[in-house]
Amino acid sequence: MNVLVVAAHPDDEILGVGGTLLKHRQKGDTIYVCIVTKAYEPQWTKEYIEQKIVEQKKVDEVLGVKKRFNLNLLTVKLNTLPHGEINKRVADVIEEVNPDIVYTHFEGDINYDHTIVFRACMVATRPPKQVRLLCFETPSETEWNNKPFNPNLWININEFINQKIEAFKIYELELKKYPHPRSLEGVRILAKKRGLEICKEYAEAFIVVRDFG
Repeated sequence: MNVLVVAAHPDDEILGVGGTLLKHRQKGDTIYVCIVTKAYEPQWTKEYIEQKIVEQKKVDEVLGVKKRFNLNLLTVKLNTLPHGEINKRVADVIEEVNPDIVYTHFEGDINYDHTIVFRACMVATRPPKQVRLLCFETPSETEWNNKPFNPNLWININEFINQKIEAFKIYELELKKYPHPRSLEGVRILAKKRGLEICKEYAEAFIVVRDFG
């Protein structure tokens, strides 16, 4: 099975679907990651930008990513670009990967980059393609908007929660102090909450947008 994550920013892939990706790896599935945006000067330092590149390579080793696509569009400026351009860039990745399943952002996230990436995935995976499309939640983006994330799929990640936490540690520039949702404790607590919803220790939750029988 070919699995593709399309995320706006580095670290979103771990926060939203890290445990599930580790489960895919265990099953022998082929994992691809597409990061749509990048940091840029002077808003971010050269050192920050270089470190993000290194961090992503380390994360790929943990997740067993076959290929990472970096589209290098500007972070928090996707709304300044023609939608058709973004749609095509994402569609080109999907054509190359030919995924069976795509994980991407929830449309209701407070971060507008996330919304735009979701819409690009909706366009790029529409029929006649038979691609399963799922939305994940992103701590401090999904719950801070007024559009509820109502999952209809839960993945048990009991075996993988510690590996997910260790993978998130790689993105050290994104780590926050507890009780922030993006703290190590916050990530674990969210997974525990989602686990409780299905009577498991830890889980990741998703909204199934499209599925095919």
